[in-house]
Amino acid sequence: MILEDLILGFRASIDDAVIQKNFPSVSEDEVPIWMGSPSFPSYIPRYLLVLIVFLIHFSFYLIVVTDYTSEEKSYFNAIIRLLDWSFDLVDVFAFIFVMIIFARLNFYLNITTSTLKNTTFLVFIGLIPAFWWLANVIDWILVILRQDPLNVPEWIDSWFLLLGIINGLILLVPTIISQFSFSYLITDQNLHFRERHFIFYKSYNSIGLDELKNLKTQQSMMGKVFGFGNILPIQNDNLEAPSHSLSERSMPEIFYRFFKYILFHKRNLKVDLLPPSKCFFGIKKPMIIYELVNELMDARNGRPDLISENS
Repeated sequence: MILEDLILGFRASIDDAVIQKNFPSVSEDEVPIWMGSPSFPSYIPRYLLVLIVFLIHFSFYLIVVTDYTSEEKSYFNAIIRLLDWSFDLVDVFAFIFVMIIFARLNFYLNITTSTLKNTTFLVFIGLIPAFWWLANVIDWILVILRQDPLNVPEWIDSWFLLLGIINGLILLVPTIISQFSFSYLITDQNLHFRERHFIFYKSYNSIGLDELKNLKTQQSMMGKVFGFGNILPIQNDNLEAPSHSLSERSMPEIFYRFFKYILFHKRNLKVDLLPPSKCFFGIKKPMIIYELVNELMDARNGRPDLISENS
């Protein structure tokens, strides 16, 4: 595709007044070519995380509050009664187990939701019922010792539903805010990144086309279906996934690495994921934008006669 055709096509779809408002740091001698932001489908994994967290809470709530009579003979009710009986044996610890397993699985997948912050929050969610259980144990000990108890109320099974709503909202609100917090701009000289930090302030970052060593694209299976992906600007050679070399290790180090592997191992990716503030995250038609930036890099750095040749 000819560079001038790309530029004319993108220039026709952007408003210079909007660009000046969103990117006031752009100099007057720069020519804006493309402006975009993360697409809605690119945030589907984050919304699915919210939904799964709520459904886990709701499932436990449904199981513990539903009374299945023995006269009902369907296979579904038999399974529910079996689950109900199993969860009654371990009480809230079944919920803790499920949430921690889900947190570990999400972290292993190494997708956009596999951040340390999300993993820590999922583990905390799972441990919430344990705090009540521990507080009640302390209460019993204080009563035995004839001390004033903490008077912590007993865990109520219907709290699963309440916690599901609260924890879902805690995950949902930042996700919605994040989706509309990032904007990207390509000019004939720079790549510009804007991030809005809630309503308080905005941060801007730019990378000159002459500073770029290379570009890489990332497209998951979902990205290929919905037509979105990431473009990663590379300014050095440190973006590649690190290689793992084997060497002789002591026994304590082997145990340490084994437990570290169990707790923190992630699925290997060819290129590490970057946050939306450091790459063109979840943009539509990423291969066309990739081609545009490559052509601009060639025109500015390696082949200054490219535009005249194409025209």
